[in-house]
Amino acid sequence: MRPIILGTAGHIDHGKTALVRRLTGIDTDRLKEEKERGISIDLGFAHLTLPSGARVGIVDVPGHERFVKNMLAGATGIDVVLLVVAADEGVMPQTREHLAIVDLLAIGRGVVALTKADLAPPERVERSRMEVRELLAGTLLEDSPILPVSAVTGQGVPELLAALDRAAAAAARSGAREAGRPARLPIDRVFSIEGIGTVVTGTLWGGTIRAGDALEILPSKRAVRVRRVEVHDAEVPAAVAGQRSAVALHGVERDDLARGDWLVAAGRFRAADLLDVRLTHLAGADRALATRARVRVHLGASEVLARAVLLEGDALAPGASGLAQLRLEEPLVAVPGDRLVLRSYSPAATVAGAVVIDPAPPRRARLLDADRDRLRVLESGTLPEKAAWLAGVEGFAGIRDEEIALRIGAEPEEVAAAVSDAPGVTRLRDGRLLARAVWEAALKRVEGEVRRYAEAHRLRAGLPKGELKSLLAREMDGPVFDEALGSLVAEGAVTVQGDRILPPGAAPALTEEQRRTVERMELRLASQGFQPPDLPAILADMPREARPQELVRYLIESDRVVRVTSELLYTRSQWEEIENRIRAHFRKSTTLALADFKSILQVSRKYAVPLLEHLDRIGLTRREGDERLPGPKFKN
Repeated sequence: MRPIILGTAGHIDHGKTALVRRLTGIDTDRLKEEKERGISIDLGFAHLTLPSGARVGIVDVPGHERFVKNMLAGATGIDVVLLVVAADEGVMPQTREHLAIVDLLAIGRGVVALTKADLAPPERVERSRMEVRELLAGTLLEDSPILPVSAVTGQGVPELLAALDRAAAAAARSGAREAGRPARLPIDRVFSIEGIGTVVTGTLWGGTIRAGDALEILPSKRAVRVRRVEVHDAEVPAAVAGQRSAVALHGVERDDLARGDWLVAAGRFRAADLLDVRLTHLAGADRALATRARVRVHLGASEVLARAVLLEGDALAPGASGLAQLRLEEPLVAVPGDRLVLRSYSPAATVAGAVVIDPAPPRRARLLDADRDRLRVLESGTLPEKAAWLAGVEGFAGIRDEEIALRIGAEPEEVAAAVSDAPGVTRLRDGRLLARAVWEAALKRVEGEVRRYAEAHRLRAGLPKGELKSLLAREMDGPVFDEALGSLVAEGAVTVQGDRILPPGAAPALTEEQRRTVERMELRLASQGFQPPDLPAILADMPREARPQELVRYLIESDRVVRVTSELLYTRSQWEEIENRIRAHFRKSTTLALADFKSILQVSRKYAVPLLEHLDRIGLTRREGDERLPGPKFKN
């Protein structure tokens, strides 16, 4: 049988600790004050071997109303509840509150012990049984056995043990704890032992803890290492989910830890101060729960103050359920499906329960339709649906399996397997997931920008890739852009020519007037040998309606002219002649001086210097001192 935790519940002085002592031989009152006052103040722990041979851990909780927060620290990890009601007193206030807490935590297996049966006449025992049966009606424990017992005489103890055995077996069959999940232990005790160091205890909610494991304390994010592990007061190789565990830690001092901290697998959980939840107001409450009410939120051994912001109205009637956002004053380590108990701020009383839907939501004060859809998917959708929705929320940034796993309480491997063939998502080469609609929008955005550019700039030979990437940088990062562009090229939706992107079949197109203007420009450039007029002079003579600046760009991009400087251009035929003369010179001489160059081209220094610098840039020549030599691109 998988590990089972049995927890007590019930009013103060109804005999919980005495009954545990009768069953186990262990006195769970360990504090001096508990001994002196004769009441349980904090959690007590024991273990029990049932008639079947199964061993269960026991958490004994205090019954006094002042210590309900301590009771909650133990109750959130139990599988089977032992509800204790004194036969001579019957149902009392903390009986009701403890039962309400057990029901809110969805603990559906239990046994009721009518203690002190030796002190009550049979009719009083029967009346107490009827009171309890009426109290259990409508709860998850309504069919639980109710057995008279006496911790003093042993009356009913064999029957109680048999009933607990059956309840434990049923709890074990109802589903295993998350043994395959990463380790997660809510810390309910912290102490030091000489020679061992800092020790924490708690019920292991998920995973396995072994000596040597590297773990993490949340919310402080402190890295620790496990020295040793004990279960039922004995050192073991490993503690598994469902076991009461004592874990000795290296790397942390006693004063650095407190009840309410979490010992978890490193990097697999995170603390958050916002939680989206489905909140259920207690049916027996005497008033509606108002939005923004200040409450005490209990999860594991943590107690955190918060505001409960109702998302579907200004108030929640007793017994009603609705979506809410808990704005926590300190972070909690929660995952989807975790059950929370909410108590009023003052006076402290249990008022509601909640189930975590999203442990990392955006802050909001009202519920938009998109928010409602998201919460619906996260609350009841399939894993692929949840992954697709979260990927959609992240837009072009996408989301990784690890982040999805954190948000929905799954394993990254589960996410990867679930979405491998899911139609709602697309996986990028770098591992990120994009919602299918987002991916299609990315493709459409890139293609649309290419077509828009081609339409707006008919004389240009496509949009430079770097320019397009920069244009879309605020919307999508480089890898998303590159993959979208590659997909579009593969599909034939766009084409690439050099470093330029253009629609299929697109090419610069001149109007008749623009064609004539281009020819005039080329004639002007060639009219004065190798000392052409500068660009401003040429543009001044061209008709504005022909958009001469655009025509200059067209001439350069179409390789009909060569730009030497921002104002000095040569026609392609002129430039080829310049290169030919340089090659002819180097066939006769190994060096080229400035004076030689001026003579070869019959140009002044004004033209010679920028020409030589451009020849250096393109590698036809290279400068060495005051002379030029053949460059790396020189070919005879």
